[in-house]
Amino acid sequence: MATPTRLPSLHVVVDGARRTLRRFPFVLGSAAVATLAGILAVDQIGPVALRGRLLAAASLGIPLFTAIALYAERRFPDRLRRTVLAAVGIALLVGFHLAWPNWSADVRTGRYIQLSAAFHLLVAFLPFVGHRELNGFWQYNRALVERFALAVLYSVVLYAGLALALAALDNLFGVAVPGEGYGRLWIVAAFLFNTWFFLAGVPSDLAALERSRDYDARLKGFTQYALIPLVVIYLAILIVYLAKVLVTWNWPSGWIGYLVSSVAAVGLLTLLIVHPIADEPANRWVRTYTRGFHIALLPAIFTLWLAIWQRIDQYGITERRYFLLVLSVWLAGIAVFYIVTHSRDIRIIPGSLCLVALVTFAGPWGAYGVSRSSQVRRLEGLLVKHGLVTEGRARPATGAVPFEDRREMSAGLRYLIQTHGAGSVAPWFGDSLAQVDAAVRRRGPSRAADDRARMLMGHLGLEYIDRRQRGAERRFTYRSDWESQAVPVTGFDFLVPLRSARPGGAIDTGLVVLSVLRREAVQVRWRGEVLVEVDIAGLVEEVRAFRRANPDESIPREMMRVSTDAARVRAVLYLSQLRGTESETGLELTSIGGRALIELK
Repeated sequence: MATPTRLPSLHVVVDGARRTLRRFPFVLGSAAVATLAGILAVDQIGPVALRGRLLAAASLGIPLFTAIALYAERRFPDRLRRTVLAAVGIALLVGFHLAWPNWSADVRTGRYIQLSAAFHLLVAFLPFVGHRELNGFWQYNRALVERFALAVLYSVVLYAGLALALAALDNLFGVAVPGEGYGRLWIVAAFLFNTWFFLAGVPSDLAALERSRDYDARLKGFTQYALIPLVVIYLAILIVYLAKVLVTWNWPSGWIGYLVSSVAAVGLLTLLIVHPIADEPANRWVRTYTRGFHIALLPAIFTLWLAIWQRIDQYGITERRYFLLVLSVWLAGIAVFYIVTHSRDIRIIPGSLCLVALVTFAGPWGAYGVSRSSQVRRLEGLLVKHGLVTEGRARPATGAVPFEDRREMSAGLRYLIQTHGAGSVAPWFGDSLAQVDAAVRRRGPSRAADDRARMLMGHLGLEYIDRRQRGAERRFTYRSDWESQAVPVTGFDFLVPLRSARPGGAIDTGLVVLSVLRREAVQVRWRGEVLVEVDIAGLVEEVRAFRRANPDESIPREMMRVSTDAARVRAVLYLSQLRGTESETGLELTSIGGRALIELK
């Protein structure tokens, strides 16, 4: 007769939670602080910047203190040295918290992802530093992955169940549940419960894992019949593509980076999955695949280097290109290492990748220092090329600047301001930055980098090229508020609308015909006879110049008013809208709108 399954008593659950708290006090402390910061963010209590940096630092503490606790368990049995290690972790997080306001949003995101990746990789390999227990290392990481998946499942189910209970109280019993309540519940489940539940399943006797031979045969089948064929197919495609590049000498597509990265990630994951069975006589194919994968990966990496070099040569280094280049070098190093040494030490993979993430985090050699220097040099080269710098200060252009160079200048200014702050361009625009910042603050932060770059391009006397503009032709629309303003009509015979006038077309009011010509003129005709042509080309140029210099201000209505007094007619045009396109060949109006007052003499 089968023994009935008993649910754990509350005493057992509480006792297990206490053991986990005693084992990982700093981890759960970080999870509690992250939960508090998340709830403050949901309720919008306190400064936004403080909530964000507190949440970021505390969430980084979860993997960092987990790695420290597991490492200390194996190396330092005494409490003093464990406390010292924890103090080092606290100091790192405090430093991150203090440095947070000095970084732009893009740099904050990049550095947070770097440290998060590095600390999670520390959890994967740090407890086995100094212990050559390769099978134990594999079993330990398998246990972590399985426990994490189970923790996520439990957290989602717990949240869904409690959220449904709150909804039932609200709808069935009239108990008011604010919308923020569901957000708070998710924060508690995601940070506190999920972390606590995960830690409760972390193996406590890591040395014993070396003797474990647990291996799910389904992993072998999935790897052998699904993952490996896919990796082989895509590596073959990449090798053939490299041959095509070398034969035709057509530079590789930028999309190649995603393909090589994906193939490398799946290939390395495959090697890690089948590691425990590689020594079995029936699985010699594992070693053949391992060596073949690393050899075949090298041509794919070479193709990726060609693509990266092309982008860097054209547009300089940015953080994304930097990381792609560094990761490709790391992949090449891993492949060469395993080919030459025939090593089976899989700890090298997370250990070396963690080191790469930490080394590139800061410093002049780091991703952000190198990218800033590269883009500053590139922008400076363009400014000097067109004579836009005098004694280190930017000055307005005196000649035409090609569209491609204007686009690169616009992109360079936008990138430097958005990623590295206005200080990165201060040496050239120091005198203008205060005015630019004041104007941007009036408009709001939604597109602050675009607005600053547009105004600085206006300081150079150049048209700003938006990131969405792909070709040299650019559409423009200039508006004034004449449409909503009263205009004096005394002394005029006709008030004629211009709302639908288009170049080459005409508006026939029954008495007066206005025809908009492609050479930016409005023609007034009376009974088939041309009375006058009102030239608006000068008006358009004046409006364009004003918009370049004052992108955040409305166009003065008087600037959109033009008049003429001829022998047989007097006309005043109140223009509320000008639309057209601009390209290297010049400017062309596509429509105008407004009103015209006409007096026949």
